[in-house]
Amino acid sequence: MKSFFYTLPGTISGNRIKFYAVLLIVLAVCFQGMGKLTRDDSIESWLGEDSPVIKQQRELERVFGNNEDMAILVEARDGDVFSAESLAALLRLQETLENYRLRVQDDTETPLNHIQEIVSLVNVPVTDVTGDNLYTHPFIGNFNSTSDNVSNPEDASLRARLKRRALTDVDLLRRFVSTDGRIAAFHLKTDFGRLGDASQTDTTVDSTLLDNQLLELDLASLEAPVTDASSETPPPLAKKQNISYKEYSLFSNAVKSLVSEAGVEEQFRIHYAGLPELIAFHVAIGAENKVIFSGLFLLMMVVLLALFRHPSIVLWCMCIPILTVILTFGVQGWSGQPSSDLAAAMSLLLIIIGVADAVHIMAEYRHGRLIGQPHPEAIAQAMSKAGLSCLLTSLTTMVAFLSLYLVKPNIHTAIFGLFTTLGLGVAFVLSVVLLPLLLDIWRPAYKGVRVKEVSDTERATRFYSSVPVWVCRRPVFTLAAFFSVVIPVSAGIYFLKVDSNPLESFDESTYIRQAAEVADHYMGGTQNIDFMVNTGSVDALYDARVLHTIDRLQVRMREHFSDLVLTDNSIVNVLKRINQQFHGDDPDYYVLPESNAELGQLLFLFNTASPEERRKLVSEDFDSAKVMFGLKNGGSTDYIELVNTANLWGAEMFNELKADYPDLEVITAGGVVMFMTLFERIATSQLVSFLITLSVVTLTLLFLFRSLKIGILAMVPNVIPVAVTFGVMGWLGITLNNVTMIIAPIILGIAVDDTIHFINRFRNLLDKSDSVDTALIQTFATVGKAITYTTVILSAGLLTLLYSSNSEFQAFAYLSAIAFSTALAAEFFVTPALLKLFYSKKDTVQQYEVHTYEAPAKMAGE
Repeated sequence: MKSFFYTLPGTISGNRIKFYAVLLIVLAVCFQGMGKLTRDDSIESWLGEDSPVIKQQRELERVFGNNEDMAILVEARDGDVFSAESLAALLRLQETLENYRLRVQDDTETPLNHIQEIVSLVNVPVTDVTGDNLYTHPFIGNFNSTSDNVSNPEDASLRARLKRRALTDVDLLRRFVSTDGRIAAFHLKTDFGRLGDASQTDTTVDSTLLDNQLLELDLASLEAPVTDASSETPPPLAKKQNISYKEYSLFSNAVKSLVSEAGVEEQFRIHYAGLPELIAFHVAIGAENKVIFSGLFLLMMVVLLALFRHPSIVLWCMCIPILTVILTFGVQGWSGQPSSDLAAAMSLLLIIIGVADAVHIMAEYRHGRLIGQPHPEAIAQAMSKAGLSCLLTSLTTMVAFLSLYLVKPNIHTAIFGLFTTLGLGVAFVLSVVLLPLLLDIWRPAYKGVRVKEVSDTERATRFYSSVPVWVCRRPVFTLAAFFSVVIPVSAGIYFLKVDSNPLESFDESTYIRQAAEVADHYMGGTQNIDFMVNTGSVDALYDARVLHTIDRLQVRMREHFSDLVLTDNSIVNVLKRINQQFHGDDPDYYVLPESNAELGQLLFLFNTASPEERRKLVSEDFDSAKVMFGLKNGGSTDYIELVNTANLWGAEMFNELKADYPDLEVITAGGVVMFMTLFERIATSQLVSFLITLSVVTLTLLFLFRSLKIGILAMVPNVIPVAVTFGVMGWLGITLNNVTMIIAPIILGIAVDDTIHFINRFRNLLDKSDSVDTALIQTFATVGKAITYTTVILSAGLLTLLYSSNSEFQAFAYLSAIAFSTALAAEFFVTPALLKLFYSKKDTVQQYEVHTYEAPAKMAGE
């Protein structure tokens, strides 16, 4: 290998035209590939089409449609949304939002075409009973919307009745109005996130029809409950198209523009919540990437200039990661594998890790030139000394990322691991092939340097010569002092928790965080979990046992998870409300009747009066029912318990009906379920990923040392940064989430790079030295500065993420910096101390180490 790397620069220089031609062809092909790169951040692209949770979500959407909605929460500045001024503003806002239909007619490409329905207090359907007659009508309807004097809508007594009704109707509370009457909600049903296929049913209701609809039924005329076979089934939805994150941002901006046109800012403080708005917020802060990458490039150039003192080396070192990114994304484009939100992270890592090999090779090259070697000899010796180490460090780092692909926590993380691995391989190849070509074009002249043979010890700075001297004199004391700090810090692992809360990753001052807090405290929350009870039998929902079991499940969930569940809604709620209305609005009758006949009459009444609303809760064949729970924003630990418990209860409570409904199944779906599935996959896979990386790193060190004992000892300085990082997380209360979980294999894969460079150089020098001390001092003098600067580049490069508004990215940044700094400290103190103790006698090494490759006489004399 040393012979190969020594002769490689000469071979490349002698065939430079061929190499340039190949490089230009590859670049041209990869540029075309980048144009073919697609992006898909849909949930099924993360979990996979065959994922059970995706199949369940698709089944629910096939029957009831999707529910990825945007919520506009309006908080009355006068403290009452039913005051004359606030109510007028509420009506004006509803009317303005409904104008989206005109915008879509004029421009079918407008982002507003994602709106399926707008529901608020103005048009939400409610039922009323007069005698034996059931009425379905919008709650407020066209209340004074045509009046010229909007500051005085109707009389105070009517507004008081509306308020009293809203604050006593459990189906309106927290869904459309807060319990104190200060906040109202507009729900914008969208087509975002739809998983469906051509057979999917759309439950969209044209709210303009509701404004003119007043249905009346005579209870006395009812006979037996029958299925409404005459209900018109809506046309199926088209197959879902991939929607980019940018589309969410455009949609959010279009909606906010509509709200602005309504001119209600004087009456309301407006909050935007929901998954579409959260994604739009992610897109908005994505603009920070420009600043992050600009700062990264500037920082790297400053560090490289400080190390090499010549712009040519800085320029050529920076070419490596830039070309690496182009080639990697080009290959990904040709492969047909989609990009995702992880693309920016992959670019960042390829840039800061990809430059490391170039730095080590250039450091060796500069050292050779400074001691008087001509350019051909200097680059050949640099490749000979650093080439194998760079190959091994690249392989270990590649394995760390390849492990993400092997364990496949989700599709996009696997793609991220695969192409980051490819990119690091590309960076290594470019470093050993392209650098000799680039140095032929422009390189430092090193004129005026006094050329003479000087020992590495004489040339080393005071720091790099004093550290190994001090460690060699006191190896046991050094280890004891080092671990006296490391062990207490690492003890924080005991307090480390596994949890993830995406909303809490944003600062409390951000509007998305404030909106979520308003939704959690006063409304129905920002998260959801849905059940679909599929009996597999037509008209099964006329069976009182089925409806009462659904009721018991809702009550049990509401009571047991009272800290998380804010609202629950199903056909049971509707039937309870109608039953109460038929009994003079007596709260004692907000219950389900016991008999099939009574329940059947109520269900028939509701279906005939409002088939559109019934379709949102009960399937056309009355064989399936949807149960929705609105949840407060919380951590993944709480959600996992809720989802697992809900699944258990669903199976237990409906098991007694299996005798009559053998095909009965309870499907759990919704945003929380899919998020928890993603998180659990990542959590379980990271342990496997870490163990894979640990095994490969150990085997690599065993290969280097040819000794089991030394290989295991060499793992010590590489496990230390992982333990310290997790310990710091435990002490600071930073949780292991979907971002910080991937830090362990990455730290191990990168931290071992320094060990390999240090050990490989020590091995080469020990056979020529008169003592272990001399070999260690010379090792520090030759690679000490290089591993210091690569650590600085890695740490400082990741610290540019501190500019991000996402606290999870910020934590990843400074935790990585802590890990790499700890790895460098371990390399300076732990590794030399262990080597000093093991290699206490010179003859101990001879049986393990091989002789350094000597340059061919012809090349050495040039």
